[in-house]
Amino acid sequence: MKLSTKTLEHLNDIITGDGQASPYRKGHQLVNFFNDFGEGDLYGQGFPARPAYVREKLDKFNGTDTMKGIVSAAFDFIGNEGFNAEDAAYQFNQFLARDGFRLVLADDYGWMEGDKEVRINPRFEVCPLRQLVLASSSLAAISHEAIQEQVRKVNQKIESGDYSGAITNAYTLVEHLLKLLLAETATAFKENEGDIRALYKTLQQSLNLDPAKIEEPLKPIVGGLQTLIGGLYEMANKRSDRHARRFNPARHHAKLTVNAALAFCDFLVESRDYQKARASSATSKDAST
Repeated sequence: MKLSTKTLEHLNDIITGDGQASPYRKGHQLVNFFNDFGEGDLYGQGFPARPAYVREKLDKFNGTDTMKGIVSAAFDFIGNEGFNAEDAAYQFNQFLARDGFRLVLADDYGWMEGDKEVRINPRFEVCPLRQLVLASSSLAAISHEAIQEQVRKVNQKIESGDYSGAITNAYTLVEHLLKLLLAETATAFKENEGDIRALYKTLQQSLNLDPAKIEEPLKPIVGGLQTLIGGLYEMANKRSDRHARRFNPARHHAKLTVNAALAFCDFLVESRDYQKARASSATSKDAST
C-alpha cells in the first residue's frame, strides 16, 4: 500500500495529534506506536521532533503491507472523549481515496439498545476503493500462463503503488499477446522483437485490421489503434521501469495505460475469434456445395 505525499502529511497529523482531530501523542507514545509494527526504538535524549520522527517511519513503511495496519491503528481512538474518530476518518478518506483506498468502520458484532447502537470491538479497516483495472472475459479466457501472469501483476502493482511496474507489465502483456496471436495465425515474426509497434503492424494483415482496407465508420477507430500502440510504447519507455525513467507516473497515468492495454488486447482476442468463425463458416459453405 503506497500513499501520496499529501495523504502522508495528513496521516502524520493524525498520528501525532497535531491536527487536533485525534489525541495528542507524546514522544514515548509515538515510539511505542511504531514499535508495535516491528521497530525497536528507545525514547530518550536526542529524540527528533515528533512530526519528523513520524514522517521518517511513514516513509520507511510506505509501499508495504504494514502501512494498512499503521493507518488503521492511527484511528484507534473510537470513543475517546473530545474526539470524533468517524468524522476524522471521513475527512481522511478524502485524501486516501485518491490513492485507491478508504477507511471502513467494522466490528465483531453489534446490536441496538433502543435508539443507541452498541458495537463490540469497533475499528477502522483499510479497504481497496474499487476494482483497479478492467478485466475482460475474453482476455480471462486465454489459458496462456504468461498472459494471465501479466494481468495479475498489473492489478497487484497498481494496488501496491508501483505505477511504473504496472506500466511495464501492461507493455509486456501486449507484447506477449501479439506474439501469441502471430504464432496462432502462422504469421512470420522475429521472436526477439520487443517493439509492439512492429509486432502489431505484422499482425494487422492476419486479423484484417489494415486501416486502408477498413470501411467507414470503423476506419478512424481501427486506424487509431496504431496511435494507441505508439502511445503505449512511449509510456513504457518514458514512464516505466523498462529503461531509465524520465518521468514518474501517477496513479491515474498508470490506470489509463493499463486499461488502454487491456482494451486493446480484448479487441485483438475478439477479432481473432471473429476471423476464425468467418473462416469456419466459409469452409462449411464450400463443403456443402
